[in-house]
Parts: sequence; structure tokens; C-alpha cells
Amino acid sequence: MNNYGAEDEYYVDFNQDQESLLRSRLGSHRSGSTKRTGSLVRPERNRFNNPDNPHYYYVQKAQEQKDHLDIQPSSTGVLPTPGLRRTPGSFGSLNSAANIPSSRSRPNLSEVPEDFPMQDMSGKDAKDSSSNSDRNEAPNEELIELENEDYLSEENPVLKAPKPAGPDLRNKKSKPLSPWMIYCYVVTFWAPAPLLSLFGMPKKERQIAWREKMGLLSVICYVGVFVAYLTFGFTKTVCSSSKLRLHNNHVDPGYMIMNGKAFSLDSSSHPAAAGIDAGANVLYPPINGGGKDASFLFQNVNGNCHGLIKPRENCTIPHDDDDNLAWYFPCALFAQDGSTKPNFTKPRYYDGWACHTSEAARKAYYSLEAAADVYFTWDDIRNSSRNLVVYNGHVLDLNLLDWLERDQVTYPPMFDDMRNSNLQGYDLSIILASSHEKKVARCLTEIIKVGEVDSKTVGCLASDVVLYSSLVFILSVVILKFLVSCYFCWVVARKQGAYAVDNKTMNKQLNNIEDWSENLYSQGLMKEVAPELRPGHRHNASRQSRFDIFKKRSTRSFGVNEITNEVDNDGDYLFADGSYKGMTTMTTQNAAKLQSGNQSSSGSGASKFQVRNQSAMLSSNSMMLGGSSAAPMPVPSSIESLDASIIHPDCVQQPPLNYMPFGYPLIHTMCFVTCYSEDEQGLRTTLDSLSTTDYPNSHKLIMVVCDGLIKGSGNDQTTPEIVLGMMENFVIPPEDVQPHSYVAVASGSKRHNMAKIYAGFYKYNDETVPVENQQQVPMIAVVKCGTPDEQGSAKPGNRGKRDSQIILMSFLQKMTFDDRMTELEFQLLKNIWQITGLMADYYETVIMVDADTKVFPDCLTHMIAEMVKDPLVMGLCGETKIANKSQSWVTMIQVFEYYISHHQAKAFESVFGSVTCLPGCFSIYRIKSPKGPDGYWVPILANPDIVERYCDNVTDTLHKKNLLLLGEDRFLSSLMLRTFPKRKQIFVPKAACKTVAPDEFKVLLSQRRRWINSTVHNLFELVLIKDLCGTFCFSMQFVIFIELIGTLVLPLAICFTIYVVIFACVSKPTPIITLVLLAIILGLPGLIVVITATRWSYLGWMFIYLLALPIWNFVLPSYAYWKFDDFSWGDTRTIAGGNGKGGHDETEGEFDHSKIKMRTWREFEREERITRAEK
Repeated sequence: MNNYGAEDEYYVDFNQDQESLLRSRLGSHRSGSTKRTGSLVRPERNRFNNPDNPHYYYVQKAQEQKDHLDIQPSSTGVLPTPGLRRTPGSFGSLNSAANIPSSRSRPNLSEVPEDFPMQDMSGKDAKDSSSNSDRNEAPNEELIELENEDYLSEENPVLKAPKPAGPDLRNKKSKPLSPWMIYCYVVTFWAPAPLLSLFGMPKKERQIAWREKMGLLSVICYVGVFVAYLTFGFTKTVCSSSKLRLHNNHVDPGYMIMNGKAFSLDSSSHPAAAGIDAGANVLYPPINGGGKDASFLFQNVNGNCHGLIKPRENCTIPHDDDDNLAWYFPCALFAQDGSTKPNFTKPRYYDGWACHTSEAARKAYYSLEAAADVYFTWDDIRNSSRNLVVYNGHVLDLNLLDWLERDQVTYPPMFDDMRNSNLQGYDLSIILASSHEKKVARCLTEIIKVGEVDSKTVGCLASDVVLYSSLVFILSVVILKFLVSCYFCWVVARKQGAYAVDNKTMNKQLNNIEDWSENLYSQGLMKEVAPELRPGHRHNASRQSRFDIFKKRSTRSFGVNEITNEVDNDGDYLFADGSYKGMTTMTTQNAAKLQSGNQSSSGSGASKFQVRNQSAMLSSNSMMLGGSSAAPMPVPSSIESLDASIIHPDCVQQPPLNYMPFGYPLIHTMCFVTCYSEDEQGLRTTLDSLSTTDYPNSHKLIMVVCDGLIKGSGNDQTTPEIVLGMMENFVIPPEDVQPHSYVAVASGSKRHNMAKIYAGFYKYNDETVPVENQQQVPMIAVVKCGTPDEQGSAKPGNRGKRDSQIILMSFLQKMTFDDRMTELEFQLLKNIWQITGLMADYYETVIMVDADTKVFPDCLTHMIAEMVKDPLVMGLCGETKIANKSQSWVTMIQVFEYYISHHQAKAFESVFGSVTCLPGCFSIYRIKSPKGPDGYWVPILANPDIVERYCDNVTDTLHKKNLLLLGEDRFLSSLMLRTFPKRKQIFVPKAACKTVAPDEFKVLLSQRRRWINSTVHNLFELVLIKDLCGTFCFSMQFVIFIELIGTLVLPLAICFTIYVVIFACVSKPTPIITLVLLAIILGLPGLIVVITATRWSYLGWMFIYLLALPIWNFVLPSYAYWKFDDFSWGDTRTIAGGNGKGGHDETEGEFDHSKIKMRTWREFEREERITRAEK
């Protein structure tokens, strides 16, 4: 296979001369000149010896296989195959990069005889070779054995790892505590190990998981406390004012105003004085001072005004030689609105009556505490009939200067200038700048101040900034998601899939899907199949030997004649690079290579070519390993493909190359189904729907993996027996199939597992699928049966869903890199060849479907169309519908949640190509992607960085346990985005499936526990990816961070929501902003339903969902967080004779790698050919 370096994300620390040299040497490697499109400003990206590097394992694997793989540099010009495996400093060297041959200069592998001896990696041979004293007799045995031990190290079940120094080194070597674990021990200091043992946690691993859980809960509490403080406490902290503020002209009669402050005198009593009885209240008759301004009764004299306001020579106001006056204004009350006119009449009793000039009176005044500040808004100041100005936040009434007794005192002319000038509504703080002016201003502040301007403190301003910033930010995120989701619905979704449609047609299609989803067992519109393509047609024909039938029909079966005729008749059909209208597939590319090879062998002017050997078309080397496809007759000594004589006589014919029923070149896809304890009806539903999709059966292969010999609750047969009952026309009779070993994703002795592979065709039930709709579909069943030692256990062979996926992913990786494989993987390759006539590396995509899911008939068509049209799409999902919507209140509350998670969350993420979760029940992944015009392919799902990290069996932290044991499907999506952040994961609503949602609350509780916990840990992984689209706050990374915080505080958020609603109902004034924000957050999803949904019933489902918000946002997440250390699948799947709750993180015994045989598929094939020849 031609492998692209490692995507465009490779960076290397070359200087300018080295880079120029590298590019000059690679000039002949591409069809055009290499254009630098990547930045070299991140030197840390070139540290490929760091296991945390996203491309670490790819570099390792490319280095291992560089002798027979043609590796092209990335668009930055960097090769992933420098000899840097153990010497980090050597990455700057150009030696290894420059010496890799180009596709034009490297030898054709098909012409190189494979003369290396075949090695048996069984335990006996390994021991014999290791004890052989004559190392020269069998040097390869020793080398391969050592490699085999490294290959099967416990930490790296797929790729080589450093060999332990001793058998017990892993257990004896103690790692230093990480800062996180130190924190967890500090938080749980009150729970020593003996105490935890008493409470049912005797194992150290279990205790560590519990401590980590408590550490995580403490972090969640910290985040919750911070959010709560920011929401409710921050304002009170920075903007706390214990003093009341009263608006001018709204001060009630219970107060009296003095110098801009309001005093509560309701319960006061005045001592006996002239005209006032003892104990009288001045707020009421005869004084009637309630609500009035009494500033002139308590004048501030001889302070800042000393020296500015002076007595005249004939002044009758008491004064002394230092010009200290007893009062400045007449001692009278005036209205708070300033409407009282100046009154200079003599007091009723004596001069200075009511001026409170005595020492006792002044002390009584000074002892009073102001109840409130009187404030003016700027509108009051500008629009008032009074002559109001502002100085340093104080409101001054210049009209009060009219009360000065001019015949008694002198004052600065500036008083009259300010009063007569048109200064109303101005702030004079800056204008009065000189020292004299400032002294005048301070004097005026003491004598004519009527209140404060309505201003805020710095703390209150900061509080407002935080409040409104948060408001704008939250609204921006919510509204942006809404708008982007609408854009996706109106513009993007209708253009997706096999063909673009208008919105009216799109709504019609969605309505059809909605009708179909109302009942799990209802059938969609299935196409009618021609009689000759139905199962049993050729089976009932006259029987011949398999080899003879194959020879007669070989060219017809594989479409070679059609390819020849099509290319001959339409010279513009395929470009030289194997693309058709910009779309490249394995089939079109191989056809172009065949055409090029035949033309070169028959003359440059020849336009017609003939394929002399059918295996050349299906050759692994010609397709995958970068060798020339032009060789019409491979060298006899080489093994290009498996034996053609073992192909099943009824294998499905390959259509001609120009057969494009949907307008795009077809690609081969695997329909991958994992099952555990499902019943026959559930399995039949899934397999029927996959078999009857309108995507051609020649290009799809059903692969079912049974996770152990399990009998589901209520089943009469085990799951493998049910699956085998749905197959017919086996390649090998089921009773003759032998188990084969492979390396499982487990620890200890469970790493060795065994499985049987059955190959045949899907067997329909005429009652569920009419005969006229049945098409012959190849099917493979992998039954994990376990080793002989575990046959008496409750679940022999069971290793979990992730292990089932790794069986396929590891196999695809080894086919891609032509790497050594286990016996099981070779048998899988052989069975695929026998049942389809294709090498496994022909397959470009794999759709993963759960065993209780039914897909819509055209889902594969639309999903694969997106893959073919855009090679950057590495994964996508369709919409999952609930089939049992009204079964119980538990299912009812899930309907809208399913809908909004697709049409808001996934639609928003899809626009940016970063769908963070491709659900395991219905998603399709790209195995490898074409790149560039030179026939190179980038391994995607088969990438070592994906496979190696996904099959990690060392789950020694709570984080890894939640990632790998509970949310493996979501973790796979995260791994894809981490490894290929510039590629796309999208959502295609045209593709749909339906499934049965949990109808009991305990099952929903168990399911959501797994989903929520895995979501938290996967979001934490995704938030560390720096290369997602966008920058800073305008990036997917930031959106993911907000989702992570939002998920953590869900229980607290619903509590806040309830509090705010209650507070708004009982408090005055009503918090309008908060209620508007709450209405927008809860209302926009409803608006999305109105805009995007094709049924008004979803509004009803939305109201049911809103009523269940306390369950979604409090009960489920709280339960999930408390169960952080529970790694079982709970009540989601039940089996007969047990609850099936056990996890896959237990370690029992030791792994014996000598039981695993590791070889290349050519070695296995050579051995089988020798065995067949000897019979």
C-alpha cells in the first residue's frame, strides 16, 4: 500500500538548508513540485519518540515496514520514517528520509521472490530455537521469537514494545505517585486502607479508584462552588452596600432630608423648645417636616466656607472676630423638589430659632445615623426645573444660593457667576480645576448639597461587567448554536448524501423516516431483487467443482471484462490517477493501474488492455504495497493473493466499473455488528435491515462478532447459535470450524483468547423479508469461544465490545501495513477471500451497528456517498430514532433528548467537521483515505495510532477506566479527532436508524451512568486537542470546554434554575434579565423543533422533556458522578443465570505469549498451500 506520511500535521525541526535539500531530493517523488503548506513554528511536534505524540505509533510502524512500503511525505515535506526509534536526537538527520526510494525507483515487490523461510511461533518451536546452541543455523528463528515476545507485550497488544527486563518487573516496579494521586490521597486522608477494606473494598485497585472518585467529586464541588459564587455571591461581595438609597422626590414622609441624606425620624422625639412641646415628633404638626429638606436647620458653617462667606460690618448674624458665623441661610424647611421660594422673614420666636446652634443640639445632630442616601439620576439632573450641577458625585442645587442673606454676608462673585450661567446638568468636577475654584466647590458642597448622583462603585461596575459579559457570552453560544443548527438544516443537510434535494423533498424524506420509526419491526421501502441475484439461485443450479465454476466465471464475477470494455469505450472515464470526477476508490485506482500497465506492455498507443491473470486485479501488492500494477503475470515464486480455487462458487458477482446506480463510484464496505446477549428477534431485525439496504450486495459484507458463549435472559439458545442459524451455504460446515488464537484486549491470562470464524451467506426468514426483496449477502460470524481453560466459566470468551472492535481494527491495520498477524486474523482474511473473492484491503469503510438497531434502506447509500465525495470525511453518523416512544414514561422523556442531541448538538458540530461523539449503534468509519494524485492512501481507522491507543489494556487510572471500559465508542471518536484534527466527523440526517430505548428507569439509570461518565472523561480528552478549528473563544476547543463545565455543574444548574424561578415569583423587583436568559436557553430548543422537525408532536415531547429536567439534570448526573468508580455495564444487558454486571478490568493469571502464532499472511498461505499439496 502507498501510505501517506502522517497527514499534514507533521512538523520537523529542519534548518533552511536541510529543508531545501530534502525538498530537492523529493522533487521526483511527486507528480508536481512540493509546495510548503505547513508551518514550522512548533518544534515540539517533531518529537516522535514521545508516546504522547498523536502520530507516535504511525512513525514506529512506518519505520518497521519501510523496506516494503512506499511512504510519501506529508504536505510539509516531512517523512515519518526517520531512524529515530531509540535516539531522539536523530530526528534532525536526513539520512533515512533521503534514502527512501520513490514510487518510480523502488523495486516491484511482485518481482521479488519471497525466499525467506517460514517460522512457526508456537511455544515448542520457540523454546527449541531459544535453546539451540548453534545460532548460525537458524538466525531468523531467534530474531522472530524475540520480536514476537515484544509484539505481545502486555501493554502493547498490537505493536512492539520494549521487552521487560524480567518476568515480574511490571509488578515489582513501583511508579512514583502523580500530583493527581497525591491530591486524591490528601482529600481522602480520613479513609485509610483498613477502613476501606471493612466497607467492601479489599483490593488496592478498588481503593485507588474510590480515592480518585472522591478527588473528582471534590473538583466538581470546586467548580460548582465557583459557579455558585459567580452567580449569586460575586455581586454581594464586590457591590455590597448596607445603606439604603432613596430616589429624590420619592422620599416618603417617614424621613427628613439633611445635607443629601435621609434620616428616619418616625420614632424620634424632640425636647421641649419654643413652639415645640416635649416629646413631639418634628415629622408631624406643628412642624410638618416629614419628607422635607431640613438642611438649613443643621447648616455646615465655618468649615470649607470659612474665609469665603464673611459677615458684613452691619451683620446681625452672630459672629466672632475670626469671621465665624452662626448661620448662612434662614433656618427654614424647604420642599425636597426645590420648589420652596426664599423666605427672609424674621423667625417667630427669636433670631436663629430652629438653627440648632447650641452645643447640645449639634451633638444630637451628629449622633444621628443616616438611614439612606438621596440620589439623582442624570435624567433628573438634566431635566429638572432646578439648577442642579454635579461636583465629584455630589448634586448641588445652585438655586439655594438665592437663600443667602446678601445684606448680612459677603461671598465670592463666583457664586453668582455659577448660578447665572447655564450650567444645569453639567459635571463641574474637571472644570473647577484651580485651587481657588476647588475651595469654592468644596464650600458649595457643604452648604447646598441635596444628594448624590446615581453612580456605582468600582466593585458594582465590575459586577455589572461580569454579569453582562456572562450574559452576552451565554447568549452568544446559545444563539450561535441555534443559528448554525438552522443553517445545517436548511442548507447543508439537503445537499448531503447521494443526491441533493430541495427542502420540500427533504421534509418528505424525513417524514417517511418518521413514519418508519414508529414501529421497530416495520419495514422500509425495499428494492426488488432480480431472481438471478436472490439467495439459492446458483445454489440450485447444476453443481460443478468449485474450481471449475470459478474458472468459467472468474472474469465475469469480478467485472474485469466490464472494466476493459468501459475504459475502451470511454477514454475519459478514468483519469490516469484512478479518479472519476475527483472521486477515488480502490477499484477505480486499481483499474487505472491495470490500464496503464497493459498499455505500456502492448505499446504506448494501445487503448485496449486485457487482464491475463485475474489475481493481478485483486493482488494485495498491486493494490496496497506501492508496487506496479502493470505486471500482467506475477512471478510464480511470489504470493500475490490467496488461492483462487478456494473461492466460494456462489460468491456475489462484482459489477462493471461503470455501474454507478447512485452517481458515484462504489466502494466496498463492511457492516460490522457486535452482539452479546440479544434475542433472535433483535438480531434478525438488524441483519434484515443491513441485508436489504439498497446499496449493492456486491460491495457489502456483514461481519458479526459474538462476544462470548452467552445465553441472553429469556433465550433458549446462546447468541452464537442464534447467529449461525441466520447463515447458510457455509464455506466450511460449522461443525468442522476450529478455534484460533488471538491477543485479546484484557489483562493477565485473559489476553489469550480463541475464536471461531464462520463464513457463508445471510439466511433470510421469508416472514420478515419477502422473497422478491432478498439479495444474497456474504456474511462472516466471529464467535469468541474462549480458551479451553475457561470453558467452565459463566461467560467463556467474553472480553467486551472494544475487544470485538479491535479484532477487526487490528486485522485491518495489519493488512494495510502487510504486518504479522495472528492465526485468527489470517483465518478472517481467508474467509473474506473465500466468500467474496476479494482481498480484505479492498474494503474502504466499515459501518458499525449495534445488534438491536434497524437501519433505513437507503442509509448506506447516503453515508458512503459522503465518504466517496469528500476524502477528508473520516467518520459520520446518521440520526437514531426511538421506536418505542410511548411504551412508558421513561421512553417518553427520551424522545426529545434524542432529537435535540442530533439536530442541535451534532448539527452544530457537523458544520465545523468536529462531531465529538459518533454513536456506536450507528456510525461509519473510513478504513483508509486516498490522498493526492499519485495513488497514496492514508490509514485512518487502520492507523496504528488509533488501533494502539484504542486497544490499550492497561487501565490503571479512573480516567482510563471510564474511557476504555464504559465509553469506548465515544473514545474512538475522540481518538479520531485527536489523531486527525484537520479531518472531518459529520452528521448526515438523511441516514437513519431506529432502536429500542430503555423502558425501565433502572435500565435508563445504568445506561446514562455509563454515557455521562464517559462523556466527562472524553470531553476532558478533547479539550486538550489544540488543532481543532477556530481560535481562542471562537473555537471548537473552547466550545468543548464550555460543554465540559456545563456537564460537571448540571445538578447545580437545575437547582439554580428552580431557585431563580421561585425567587422571581416572590421578589420585587422581578429579575427580568435572568428570566429572559432562562427563557432563551429553554426556548430555543423548542424553536429548533418548530424550524427543523417535520412533526408538531415533537413540541409535546419537548414539554414532557422539560417536566423531566430534574431527572436529566440532577438525578442522572448525580447518580453517575457518585458511581464514577463503577465500571460495569449494570442492567443494560442481562444474561441467563447471572446479572452480567462484571467489568473487563479484572486481572487473573499471567499471559503466555507462546500460545500465539504470529506470521505474515503470505507465510500462513504458503504453509496452507504446502499442506494442500501434500494431501
